[in-house]
Amino acid sequence: MTSAIKKQDIRRNPLAEWVGTVVRFVREKRKVVLAAVGGLVAVACMVAGYWWYQERQEEKASPILAGAFTAMRGEQPGSSPDPDGATKRFRDVVQQYPRTRSAEEALIALGNLQYGANKIDEALGTFSQYLSAFPRGRFRVMAGLGKAYAQEAKGDLQGGVQTLSELLDRYKDDPLAGEAYSSLARLYEGLKKTDDAMRVYGQVTERYPQSQWAQRALQRMSVLKK
Repeated sequence: MTSAIKKQDIRRNPLAEWVGTVVRFVREKRKVVLAAVGGLVAVACMVAGYWWYQERQEEKASPILAGAFTAMRGEQPGSSPDPDGATKRFRDVVQQYPRTRSAEEALIALGNLQYGANKIDEALGTFSQYLSAFPRGRFRVMAGLGKAYAQEAKGDLQGGVQTLSELLDRYKDDPLAGEAYSSLARLYEGLKKTDDAMRVYGQVTERYPQSQWAQRALQRMSVLKK
């Protein structure tokens, strides 16, 4: 029959000793412990409050964003698109609800709209604004591509190279990375840096062998070799 556990054995038990140490610490540092618990509760409340606030902001921003896309297509079936109205609504979303998911989408759509209307300076500013406002945004590669296209349209090929190179350093596995590599190689061609262009085109064919990017890369490599 197992003998009864003596008090000395309990004291020598590491778990019991640890529990006793914790209890003594809480008793001795009661104010510190209570302050720490209070701090954690306050942080939790702040996080919950911020989440609630963001969700309310998103609820307000979403209808405006939807209205902007509707204006791009035409308010009514058969009606003409209203790019000015869409632009205004996209800007309203960005200005009134700047940290929402809707603002992310609005900036990308606005930049594309401006670029399509040949408002290159405005598009460049919009895509740059996205990259600054959303350092971990869902559309960073898309925004980086838009910025590089705008830089290329303005004749700033070196600026476009820098934008795409920095982008690919961080997002080389993004679904749009193939487009970024292809654009980077094209910019190198424009700068007469044939070796760099060949190197990047080679990366495209290795990374995306069955894609249209690879087909175009092989075509350009054939031309450059000649």
